[in-house]
Amino acid sequence: MVLLGHNGAGKSTLVGYLLGFYRGVHQHPFLPHFAEFAEPLDRREVGYAPEAAWLEENASALDYLRLMAGLRGVKDFDAVELFGSIGLRADPKALIKTYSKGMKQRLLLAIALLGSPKTLVLDEPTSGLDPFGREEIEELLLELSARHTLILCTHSLELAYKLNDEVWILCEGRIAVRKRYEKFDDLKDDFFALRPTKFD
Repeated sequence: MVLLGHNGAGKSTLVGYLLGFYRGVHQHPFLPHFAEFAEPLDRREVGYAPEAAWLEENASALDYLRLMAGLRGVKDFDAVELFGSIGLRADPKALIKTYSKGMKQRLLLAIALLGSPKTLVLDEPTSGLDPFGREEIEELLLELSARHTLILCTHSLELAYKLNDEVWILCEGRIAVRKRYEKFDDLKDDFFALRPTKFD
């Protein structure tokens, strides 16, 4: 599932709802509508990578992975193998502050993959990357989609189309479109037809 929408459309709110961050649909005005289409996921089967996360820059990636694994109840993992699976060409023992933006994005993916979850929830995994880094992450996402169920938030129409999955287009807190697209131009037309009123 790919979530598309303008800033403020409700993508992050929907992700929070799916992850069980809300105790009830009364806690946000968008939630009653979202609850008609989806229900919270079983968090034991989910790996989550936010768009941006506070990382302990003075810790090594390996120590941070160990901390996250402990919090998630993952008893054993191979950091070198995990890094290799996502193309993270870095020393797990190196401090996180020595990692580039793209390497940190991959580290967030590595954390999400701890324990080999059934579903990956990824919020803007290509955000802030240069074209080369973005292309690498997009290729990785295509590979991951063959092994995991993806729920992905993005502003990239091209990435949404490449993933060849169901696209949910959100507009002003509502799920306006749910469909698979055989033509990129159809996706583009649907997206731009839902211009939010606050931009008028």
